[in-house]
Amino acid sequence: MDRGTSTLIAGAAGALAFPVLALVLDLPLWLSLVVSLGVFGGLMLALRPSGFGLNLDAMQEAQSDTVRGLVADGTAALDRIRRIAPAIQDASMKSQMLQLANTSTQIISHVRDDSTRAMAVRRYLTFYLPNAAQIAEGWQTLETNAGSPPERKAQAREVMKALNDAATKYASDADQPELDALDLSLKVVKDSLATDLEKTA
Repeated sequence: MDRGTSTLIAGAAGALAFPVLALVLDLPLWLSLVVSLGVFGGLMLALRPSGFGLNLDAMQEAQSDTVRGLVADGTAALDRIRRIAPAIQDASMKSQMLQLANTSTQIISHVRDDSTRAMAVRRYLTFYLPNAAQIAEGWQTLETNAGSPPERKAQAREVMKALNDAATKYASDADQPELDALDLSLKVVKDSLATDLEKTA
């Protein structure tokens, strides 16, 4: 926030505080003036762009950097899965990988469109998705190694299925803000319709 804006906000708050304290709360004029100056000074300190105050621009930039990092990590892992999946011979495992890739694409798209969703899917993008890529690469190695024990393949299938379940859950979490807004809209419209219909009855 630039200096001019912070001064304007602090000045308005201080000016508003004085009549409220003096007229509404009936404090002495000298005390109202001191408190109003305190409000002005406190807000100037809190809103200044550097020093001890709240650096809102820096906070927003840090959040943007975090989101960019999450998207980059997720996209890199997703690219690895998409590169490997077409070469997988096992139809079931290939299907699981492609399904995971599609759900992950949806999650990353949501985060790109709305950065407020990032924290809800952070663990998925930084932990589960990179590990899914590692498992996909490991499966490719298993297919080229005829001596691989069956239990290792069975475990890889089980974990990949669990990762798909996790992806579905995290995709739902990313959709939650829109679903909450839809629920609110539905309730408001439903209540409004009920009220209007009662009036016309």
